Amino acid sequence: MSNEKSQEELFKEAQSRHTSLDRRLQMLLKKPFLSEDEEVEVRELKKKKLFYKDLMEKLRPDQKG
Repeated sequence: MSNEKSQEELFKEAQSRHTSLDRRLQMLLKKPFLSEDEEVEVRELKKKKLFYKDLMEKLRPDQKG
């Protein structure tokens, strides 16, 4: 058995991380006021979410080509 993850496993992992980041982001955005650290965290979360979204697009199981 190979130690390498299949494309489907990588997709599911990216999807899980994207969802987790989104939950944290939504929790922060519900706050009426964000500290400076929280504002930095929001920016970082958005960047990471975009990274995983792009990765999911590349790994999408139904993608052709």
